[in-house]
Amino acid sequence: MLHLVRYATHLLAPLTANCSDFKERWAAAARQEGTLAGRWEGDWVSIASGHRGPLKCVIEIASDEIWHARFRAGYTGIFRACYETDFHVARLAPDRWTFSGRSDLGALAGGLYEYDGDASVEAFTCRYKCKYDHGEFRLKRGN
Repeated sequence: MLHLVRYATHLLAPLTANCSDFKERWAAAARQEGTLAGRWEGDWVSIASGHRGPLKCVIEIASDEIWHARFRAGYTGIFRACYETDFHVARLAPDRWTFSGRSDLGALAGGLYEYDGDASVEAFTCRYKCKYDHGEFRLKRGN
């Protein structure tokens, strides 16, 4: 029963998300050669439940050590949720990075999420986990 309540509240989370800022950022995002700044597209998959959906991301480079990421995730075919987080970054090579971060998405969306991943100028993989879920984001350069 608790699982059904958690699932129902998670479905309500998009009702509180405002995606208009994401749409504006997506429209304005431009790829910057040699960095990860710009548009990314792909999917998210929950390893815990098997759920999945489309995912878009706009990355802004705040500094060599901080990326600001804005996400727009879709699920169940009709819901969209938008949120943002900062990643702490370490450069591994001229075109490879590793990163980590965390953000509190609120009780309806699962609470505190922790992230870690790696990226190149063409591919971005991020693992996520929260109290009730864990999975992966797989993104490639967006158009």
